[in-house]
Amino acid sequence: MTAPRRPALDVISHSPEQTLRIGTQLGRVLGQGSLVLLGGMIGAGKTTFAQGLARGLRVTTEMLSPTFTLVTEHDGTDAHERAVRIYHIDLYRIEEAEEVLSFGFEEYLDDQSAITIIEWPERARGLLPPEYIMIELATVADTKRSITIDPHGERYRLAIETLRRELAGARG
Repeated sequence: MTAPRRPALDVISHSPEQTLRIGTQLGRVLGQGSLVLLGGMIGAGKTTFAQGLARGLRVTTEMLSPTFTLVTEHDGTDAHERAVRIYHIDLYRIEEAEEVLSFGFEEYLDDQSAITIIEWPERARGLLPPEYIMIELATVADTKRSITIDPHGERYRLAIETLRRELAGARG
């Protein structure tokens, strides 16, 4: 029997700095093999959130949007103090599923010792595994963002419950 699915975590960010902090807190609870999908319109804060994830994973190199290179690789440390490779993939320029397969997309997903962050994941529909964390960012006002963090799979549900407690503690 599976545990009941708790609703997604909804958070309001009032600034890019707060979006970065929320990403940092999530990064601190991720382990090897994690897959994080970032959705939202252009300018919604996907790359800012990814930079927060990188900070939480103790990446020391700057994480920029890999829109033109498709993939950047970084080294960090996961929640269990293990060295981890972080793949940051941006599918914005991808138009056809064949293009996703042409640069080794599946190999990145298969690397269970890494953490993979994908912007514009809808461009790889049908190629993604069933378990992941979906982050949807939406612009509410100039710097205000609505962030929905939706776990798909037990390991991600547990990670989001930890994040939920940490965010509640930060407010209290």
